[in-house]
Amino acid sequence: MKFFYPFTLLLTLICSFHGFSQNRPTDCVNSVIVCGNINLELNSNGTGINDFASPNSNPPACSFNESQSLWLKVNIVQAGTLAFVITPESSNPDEDYDFAVYGPNVTCDALGSSIRCSSSNPTAAGISTRTGLSDSENDLTEGPGGQGNGFVKSIDAQAGEEYYILVDNFSQNGGFDIEFTGTATFPDAPTNQTTNSTAINLTECDVTGDTTDGMTHYNLEQNTAIILGSQSNTAITYHNSEQDASLGENPLSSPYLSQQTIETIYIRIENTITNCFILDSFTLTTTEGPAITTPDAYEICDDTTDGNDTNGIASFILQNKDQEILNNLSPSEYTITYHLDETDADTNTAPIDKTVSYTNTVNPQRIYARVENKTNSICYSTVSFNLVVNALPTITNEKLVQCNDTTSDATTSVFNLNQALEQLAGTTENRRAEFYTSATAAISGTFPISNPITYTNTSPNQQLFVRVIDTHTECYRIATLNLEVSNTSANDVILENCDDDGIEDGYKEFILSEANSLILNGISSPNLTVKYYETHEEALAEINEITTFINESPLTIEGETIYARIEDNRNQCYGINRVSLQLYPLPDITAEEDFFLCDHQINIQVGAGLAPGELTTNYSYNWSTGETTETIAVTNAGSYRVTVTNNTTGCSKERTVIVIPSNTATIQSIEIKDAQTNNTVLVFAEGKGNYEYAILGTDNIATYQDDPLFTNVPSGIHTVLVRDKNGCLPVTKQKIAVVGFPSYFTPNGDGFHDKWTMEGVSDEFTSNALIFIFNRHGKLLKQIRPGGNGWDGTYGGKTLPSSEYWFKTKLDDGRVITGSFSLIR
Repeated sequence: MKFFYPFTLLLTLICSFHGFSQNRPTDCVNSVIVCGNINLELNSNGTGINDFASPNSNPPACSFNESQSLWLKVNIVQAGTLAFVITPESSNPDEDYDFAVYGPNVTCDALGSSIRCSSSNPTAAGISTRTGLSDSENDLTEGPGGQGNGFVKSIDAQAGEEYYILVDNFSQNGGFDIEFTGTATFPDAPTNQTTNSTAINLTECDVTGDTTDGMTHYNLEQNTAIILGSQSNTAITYHNSEQDASLGENPLSSPYLSQQTIETIYIRIENTITNCFILDSFTLTTTEGPAITTPDAYEICDDTTDGNDTNGIASFILQNKDQEILNNLSPSEYTITYHLDETDADTNTAPIDKTVSYTNTVNPQRIYARVENKTNSICYSTVSFNLVVNALPTITNEKLVQCNDTTSDATTSVFNLNQALEQLAGTTENRRAEFYTSATAAISGTFPISNPITYTNTSPNQQLFVRVIDTHTECYRIATLNLEVSNTSANDVILENCDDDGIEDGYKEFILSEANSLILNGISSPNLTVKYYETHEEALAEINEITTFINESPLTIEGETIYARIEDNRNQCYGINRVSLQLYPLPDITAEEDFFLCDHQINIQVGAGLAPGELTTNYSYNWSTGETTETIAVTNAGSYRVTVTNNTTGCSKERTVIVIPSNTATIQSIEIKDAQTNNTVLVFAEGKGNYEYAILGTDNIATYQDDPLFTNVPSGIHTVLVRDKNGCLPVTKQKIAVVGFPSYFTPNGDGFHDKWTMEGVSDEFTSNALIFIFNRHGKLLKQIRPGGNGWDGTYGGKTLPSSEYWFKTKLDDGRVITGSFSLIR
């Protein structure tokens, strides 16, 4: 598609006086050159430099300033009239285009006054929004405002003259079309001499980076010669946008990275003499390269094809990688070839015959694969991968010696064939073994022995064939393994232990290596080791090795049996022997006990604490004092230890005896709070013992308590008892008097409460006290002594009535007590 100057020129730069693009046609110096008497679709946008402000460059009759301006330059090739029609693209009736024409043969820096101009306002003048130069008009200028009809007289132009046209969109509503209607002609524009408009469309395969992202490189210049043809004085540039092409900005260079699957490239074809140009375009279409997969390395095992299975040289059939590389692409639609370097793959030269054996030259060796679309040969993808020759395992032929299975004859036993792997392949990691009874089966890899852990040989010195396989590469070599049965033996032993792990429950962890020296005692064969198993079968198969053992139920005197496998440093069995585990209890003694030594005692006897019924002669004793008898006499307080050892089992247990000093108590004081509702007694005692307290009641029963405080103590004479809990005698005693006053008395002769007197008194505690009794009016009725006969409720020989009476007394300890009581008849 060709455009004789841009179909719509979009100039969107907002310019100030100093800040504008030099290529923007908002200024005279950047005028759009009119070529080939064509119609233009343009848009005035921005002002650039205000050319009207320059000296001698104004349309005095029109009087308008630039608002949204565009400059055109017209060169006359053949004389005639210069006429044009400007038609706004917008149908808005307020659309207002003005114009001015300068010339002939002036320069932008000295435009002078315009020779034609129109600044009529269509709305004010009531005219069409169209404006321009017309052969039918006679006026040279019109406007502003409501003056004129929008058209002024055309110009009689001569060949070789040059004119500038300023178009200004005052209303700023959109673009415009300008049609040159006069008879004068302009210079011809260059042409695109491509005979077929689609011939310059370019298609490339996406071979840059990700072959599915639509990005690849193009050589745009391959179209230049086709577009140029036989034209001279013509320059061709390529652009991303129509605007860049129109303004001649941001030309593209090759190789050009297209980042779209389909992209339009704009061509600017410009005459370098007249500066006339046209725009055209073509399409870049990027097609995906084949969506192939980078394959894993092509790995095979070294072999003897070249006479050497250790040199890393082997033969490969490259087409074996076709399916992996094609990644489900149809082989009927794509061709895949293999090459020794990337350049050959890109140019599809020197392919390797993929159907026959290819021998690598180095290990690893890089190979390049090209996958090409059969219907589009330019679209291809390449990948590379390594040819890798994996080394075969290093092996030795060996024998495996097993101990005799006691359930079979002396020539057969149960073998764990896997135990031979280290002998066959050394200590190299990542190895496994498959065992076969014949060489043919080993070579073909069929019918391996299914029970290699519990395999019973079928004949003396039976020979097996073993595939030793690298577990990473699956490469293998075949070795032989001879099975032999050993009838030698070490020692059956008893491993004894005491239940001294802190919990005497019949369970104990045995450290089995403690039996090693007993098992190997008297055996001269060197380099023997001992391993332990719970069963004879596990010892034969060498599975579930144990180093310690904890019995699952309390061990009886018979113990439990495990099995020791003795073998040399090449894993050859020397013997399998029994190990009986015996666990003995510790002496049954009381581990800790306290004894008390009273001040009056010279010594006490302490013993080893044997359980009742135990014979003391079955044990030996070692006291911390150095004594070795079952009991010892202790004269001083302190800590004493004795180790009691069972003479039969040798198991020992330690007992600690604490001898604590103690004595009878000394009562320091007794605090009595009496003559009240709740009488209390608090005893203060001292001593080395641990004491308890009691008050002996009238029933002569003493109930001891730890608390020295007694509450609710009845009045009367009592005995306080302090006893040593540790048994030191005698019990400390002290009498006390708890004073109390009855709240009533009934002098009726029935023998109960017939007289009123103080309770808890005696000559010992209250020998000097006097009690004064008063009636309610304060009259002294009686004076009595505590411990006497008391008051019978009479005064002067007369019986007093029932009433409330008062008393007052002063005790020997100085206390004064007052109160009241009732006389009830």
